[in-house]
Amino acid sequence: MKEIRQLIKIVRKKGQRSIQLVNQNFRKNETSKDNLLYEGITNNKFTSDESAAKDVFGTDPGNRNYRNAKGKLKSKLLNHLYFLDYDKESYTDYQKAEYEALHCLHQCKILIKEGANEIASKMLPHLIKTTKYYELSEITIEALSLLRNEYAHDGKLTPFKEVEDELKQYRVFHAAKQKCEDLYYEQMVQINKSVSAQNRIIDKVPKTIEAIRAEAKKYKSQSLYILAAKLEITYNNICWNFKDNIKLGTELEAKYLNRSNNEITVDLNQNAITFSKLQAYLNLKEVKEGRKYASDKIATVKSGSRVWFRFSEYFFLLLMKGEQFKEASNLFRNVRTNKNYNTLPEEIKTRWHIYRAYLIFFNDSKILRWGFNIEDFQAETPNYPKEYNGYNVATLAVQFLFLLREGNITAINSCVEEITKYKSAHLDKRHNYRSSIFIRLLEIVIDKEFDYDQIKEKGENYYKKLVKAPIPSDLTQDTEIVPYEVLWKHILNVIKTNKAYVHFRFYNMSPM
Repeated sequence: MKEIRQLIKIVRKKGQRSIQLVNQNFRKNETSKDNLLYEGITNNKFTSDESAAKDVFGTDPGNRNYRNAKGKLKSKLLNHLYFLDYDKESYTDYQKAEYEALHCLHQCKILIKEGANEIASKMLPHLIKTTKYYELSEITIEALSLLRNEYAHDGKLTPFKEVEDELKQYRVFHAAKQKCEDLYYEQMVQINKSVSAQNRIIDKVPKTIEAIRAEAKKYKSQSLYILAAKLEITYNNICWNFKDNIKLGTELEAKYLNRSNNEITVDLNQNAITFSKLQAYLNLKEVKEGRKYASDKIATVKSGSRVWFRFSEYFFLLLMKGEQFKEASNLFRNVRTNKNYNTLPEEIKTRWHIYRAYLIFFNDSKILRWGFNIEDFQAETPNYPKEYNGYNVATLAVQFLFLLREGNITAINSCVEEITKYKSAHLDKRHNYRSSIFIRLLEIVIDKEFDYDQIKEKGENYYKKLVKAPIPSDLTQDTEIVPYEVLWKHILNVIKTNKAYVHFRFYNMSPM
């Protein structure tokens, strides 16, 4: 009772700031402008300041009332950070512990400032024990410092010395951890800056990984071991060491992740490891193994979540790479009919729009065509922004395939001319190598006037380059939905067997 009375005294003495929280229960009639703004954003009614300002206030975003409502909503959302529900099953034990530890440290500092030192002193040992277990070293040092200071104020010499010694030892570990983190982020910033910056430091990365691993072994630190593993995964992606990433990802899953969330006690994201392995399977074209892995993992992801959509997209591309078009069609329908599909960003929905065209070409069905006008798609001239170059190439490529199947010679010539112009204006061979090769193959089709033998002979070297070149897995930069070498085989088969080209060659053969 004494402690409760002391807490009540602190609260009443200081008063209580008005806690403003947004209304997340829309059944409750809440008509404040900031709540209307919140509701409109969460329901995707407002996608910009312009639309929100016009709907709520009938004005433009510079209006003072709109800016005030927006500021008030931001304050409410910041207040919500103190009341997040980390007890949900989607959070790991580590995430819950970190969130609660931050709260507890904050509470202890307030209690000490308000003179309730005794309450704080009782809370700190448990906080220290928890943060040491999860290697939350910054919080551990702050908590140890607070406890040491309390023992000093109380003149408790023996516990003071014990905590002081513990604090000195833990500072040594924390300094080593900070040094490793400095090395990690110094290299990550170069890796993420540009390709040239990446190339300048890439040779140093293996030494950094080994240095961090040595510190992990010295201090028996799980957090440093995981830090080294994260850097190694990044390094393997850059150097196309995808087999190593599958092996490393499997080890991390077995050691830390193949269990329920409330048993995961380290700062490791299951989704990041899953996507790393899926990316590796994609690049290695190991469809059988990747398909099994993806089938097992997709069942563990909440349907309709952003992670589920991203996971489904990687899974879909893996199936397309393996020419598993029927299963890919089933997955496409699951994605397209999900109630949250329309909440996805436009660039993601655009990709699925293009995916549908490829599915119709390879695995046509009434269900796929329902609500999708393939003739309109074929007639469109793609004009996506520079950052989505891959969308343009993917669209032009599948348009070419439809025209080739139809035997529309005039339209094919126009299509390839359009693709060639696009290549000259927008594609850089260093970053769009496979697309550049594939477009050259399409040009050969026109150059050799649909003569199968000449096309096959002239295109053979380019085809071999495609087989050797790895497939990029950046969904926005190089949207290669079906491997170009597979498309090329299909193109050759159509030219060889389609009567339209047999007739064209007959009537357009040069005289002897």
